[in-house]
Amino acid sequence: KKKKKKKRERELMGRTDIDDELEIPEWSDAPLPGTGELITSGVVVMGKCTAFDEELEVGDSLLVSVVDKYRNTTTDESRVVNMVLGKSSLNLAQPFTCDVSTPSRFMFVKKPPDVEALRAAHAQAKERAKHAEEQTKEITYKVYKNGTGPWASWKTVTEKVSSSVSRENMLDKRSKMKADRFCK
Repeated sequence: KKKKKKKRERELMGRTDIDDELEIPEWSDAPLPGTGELITSGVVVMGKCTAFDEELEVGDSLLVSVVDKYRNTTTDESRVVNMVLGKSSLNLAQPFTCDVSTPSRFMFVKKPPDVEALRAAHAQAKERAKHAEEQTKEITYKVYKNGTGPWASWKTVTEKVSSSVSRENMLDKRSKMKADRFCK
């Protein structure tokens, strides 16, 4: 009865057991300074002394001051990272208004974490662990089924075993079968 009451209280508060175990990474929308300098050509960004692979991920925003030499203007622009290729190369979803031809300092904003995707991944991992635990409670092997002529065949036998049976005992049982090479 206490469990049901606690579960109801959590649901009223908008929390579930998954939220208790789920680790949501810290996130801030404040721009962070990037290491090194970069130049761009269209959607391609090349870095000098940068660490794009460590700092950036797909979906993060890149902030750069773009200088238009023909109009003598400077604008701060942001573009979404489309692909991180290495520590000194990445691609953007859209090009800046002008190519950055001189090495420039940059900043970046990390994308917010997708809580629903994290919950789904956590639930999936729990389900996989539960399934793996169930798989350890059964043993499968093949036995030669007697028949005459070409109709003789192999029969797959799957036995449920108690949780007290060790993996070594399961292996011993399989090894006693003549057709152990056909085991799963």
